Amino acid sequence: MSIKLKLTHSLSNKKLGKHPCYVIFIDEDKQIIASDLLAEFQDNINKLISRSNFSGKANEVVIHHALNDNEVSLLLVGIGNKNKLNATLLQKLAKTVYSNLSSHSKNAYVVLGDSIDEVQFGQFCLALLNSSYSFQNYKSQKADNPHLTTVNFIINLDNQSAFETVLALQVAIFQGQSATRDLANEPPNVCNPVYFAEQAKKLAKAYPDLLTVQVLGEKEMTKLGMNCFLAVSRGSDNEGQLIILEYHGLASEKQAKKGKKKKLEDKPIVLVGKGVTFDTGGISLKPALGMGEMKFDMSGAATVFGTMKALCEARLPLNVVGAMACAENMPSGKASRPGDIMTAMNGKTVEILNTDAEGRLVLADTLVYVQRYQPKAIIDMATLTGACVVALGHVRSGVYSNDEDVLFELEQASEIAHDRIWHMPLDDDYQEQLNSNMADMQNIGGMPAGSVTASCFLSKFVADYPWAHLDIAGTAWQTGKEPQATGRPVPLLMHYLQRQVVSHSSE
Repeated sequence: MSIKLKLTHSLSNKKLGKHPCYVIFIDEDKQIIASDLLAEFQDNINKLISRSNFSGKANEVVIHHALNDNEVSLLLVGIGNKNKLNATLLQKLAKTVYSNLSSHSKNAYVVLGDSIDEVQFGQFCLALLNSSYSFQNYKSQKADNPHLTTVNFIINLDNQSAFETVLALQVAIFQGQSATRDLANEPPNVCNPVYFAEQAKKLAKAYPDLLTVQVLGEKEMTKLGMNCFLAVSRGSDNEGQLIILEYHGLASEKQAKKGKKKKLEDKPIVLVGKGVTFDTGGISLKPALGMGEMKFDMSGAATVFGTMKALCEARLPLNVVGAMACAENMPSGKASRPGDIMTAMNGKTVEILNTDAEGRLVLADTLVYVQRYQPKAIIDMATLTGACVVALGHVRSGVYSNDEDVLFELEQASEIAHDRIWHMPLDDDYQEQLNSNMADMQNIGGMPAGSVTASCFLSKFVADYPWAHLDIAGTAWQTGKEPQATGRPVPLLMHYLQRQVVSHSSE
C-alpha cells in the first residue's frame, strides 16, 4: 500500500485527522526551516531542541509524541548545512522521515514553506514514495502494513500550482517505477517471456485509450529473419517473445470518438529493453555464485514496461513505442554454441564466441525491427555488461550515443531526476575489437573496454537514427544479502520524455 501525497499552504486546517504529526526541519545552526509557518509551535520546538541536545546535523531525529487527542506529534529532522542540501541528502532525509513516521503516524504534515525549489521537491517526493515500496508476494507471513497513509506538504501559496504539476509527475513515475520493480522482483519460474507478454496485454487493457500491444513469437521472428534473437531464445523451453507497446499520446480525438484503430501519425520515440528473464550464460555457463540474481537480467524490458505505465498515468502528449525483447538464456541441445554464425535481421552476420554475451544479440534484431517506425530517437537499456559495473559501480548508468542532442537531453533529465548517468566513449577505434575472420563481426571484443565494445556492437544495428544505449547493469538492482530491483532508470526516462513534450510545444 503506497502513501498519498497532498499539498496545502496552511496549518490552520481543522480536519487534521487523529494524532497528526508535523515534520519540521532544523539546520545545524538550530534554525527552524519555514519558521514563519510554525509560530504557534515555536516554544515547544525550542524546548524539544534544548532538552534533547538536538544539534541539527543531517539525518538526526527527535520525536515528541502526542499525549492527548488535542496535541500533535513533532518530528524534528536535522538537515545539516542548509546551503549544501543536495539530491543525495534529500533522498536520505526522505527515507529518514518515512521510517520514523510509518510505524505510528497516520497523517503527517511536512513543513517546507519556500525552503526548496521545484526540482528538489520532486526528488524528495519520489524518494518518500519509494521508501514505502515493498515486495512481499511470496512471504507466508507478511509484514504489518504501515500506519502512515497520507503526507501533506505545507508550502507557500505562491508555489502551489507549479508544485502540483511536479507532484503529479512524481506520483506517475512512482507508479511506473513500482511496476518495474514488481516485474523484476518476480522469481524466474514465474516471470518468463510469456508471462511478460501477458502483463503487457493487461497493461494495454487497463489503458485502452492510450495503449495498443503486439506480441511476436518465435514463428514470426523466424519469418523476419531475427536469427540473433532466436540464437538465444531457442535454447529454452519457454518461447521468446518480442513485445511491442504503442503509446498514442498524440492520437486525435476524432480517432478516439470514432473507435478507429489508432495510428502513430507522428514519429515516435522508441524505447527498447533487454528482457532476458533468466541468464544462465547458455553453453558458456556462468559460475553458480550469484547466479540467482540473473533473474534481474530482464530489468531493461521491465524499465520499458514501467515507463509505459508511468506515461499512461501522466498522460504525456507524445507518441512512444516500447519494445521488450524477452528470452531465456538456457543451456540445452537447442542452445547456440561458441563458434556458431547467425545472420541478423538486417543481413549482417555475427560469429558467437560467447553465449553469455546474449543481451546484445536479442537487442540487435530488436533495434533493426523498431526502425520500421522511423523514430525520432531510439533509446535502449540493458543490464548488458559486468564491465560497466567495474567502471561506474552502482551509482551511475553508462550512456553511449551517436547523437549530441539525445545525449544532452538525457544528461539534463538525469540531473533533474537524480537518476544519474555518465557519458562513455564510442570511438570507431574500438570497433576493431569486434572484427571476425569468419563473419561480419563477433559478439565479444575481449576484456579491454568490455562495456564500450558491447555498445559498439549495438551501434552496428542502429543505421542513421539518433540513438542512445544505457548500460544499467550496476543500477537496475541492488546486490548483496537483500537483492532487489531499484526501478531505475524509469525516473530518467520520464524526465527525458517530459522534456521532449516541452520542446515540442515550444516549436
